[in-house]
Amino acid sequence: MTSAIRDSLEILKKAQDFDRQIYDFQEELNQLPADRAVLKDELESKKRHLHELQDTLKKLQLGQKEKEGKLSDKEANIKKMEGQLSQVKTNKEYSALQQEIASLKADNSLLEEEIIKTIDEVEAAEDEIHKEKDRFKEVEKEYASKELVLTDREKELKHTIDEAKKSRQSIMGQVDLKIREQYELIVEKKRGIALSRIHGETCGACQMLLRAQVLNEVRMGDRLILCETCSRILYEETSA
Repeated sequence: MTSAIRDSLEILKKAQDFDRQIYDFQEELNQLPADRAVLKDELESKKRHLHELQDTLKKLQLGQKEKEGKLSDKEANIKKMEGQLSQVKTNKEYSALQQEIASLKADNSLLEEEIIKTIDEVEAAEDEIHKEKDRFKEVEKEYASKELVLTDREKELKHTIDEAKKSRQSIMGQVDLKIREQYELIVEKKRGIALSRIHGETCGACQMLLRAQVLNEVRMGDRLILCETCSRILYEETSA
């Protein structure tokens, strides 16, 4: 293997360490918006549930007021009719008015039962809302804590990627332009893994068996040799 190719491969192996780090951390960085969206959806879901409970309470309270209004009107009618009893002139009119009063009182009795039931439902809804508000506060705290972790991780990833890119750039300047261009094309297509170490007679990246001619060309080291299957640059580790 020629000295130029050997030196270039040694530099490219160091560059690949940086590239692997850059691509891995960049993928994690790209995933953060989705992670944030999941957290946001969980928070919004809890918020919607709380609003639904509050809407249900408002409907129950409105229903209670409507029933109490009807009861008040019916009680006013009963008092009015009871006042009319002394004014009727015939037994038939008196009996009819009494029947109407009795019917209204029966209606009121049912309405009072409905109101009591609604009051119980309102109290239960208020209790559930109180508990849900406490749960929502905990969810908000958890959301804020997780969001802070994501923000810190985002800063850490960006810093690490920037540093890796600087280190990579400093060593890539030492590689021949044509070799560097070839490496850059492969590393972009192969997501940070442009080199593949030979294991026995197979490519370490794709695990495919290499032809004898390919192995010999790698060992000769006149030029960079690519795996015929995965198109990565092949190299062998040699003892010092």
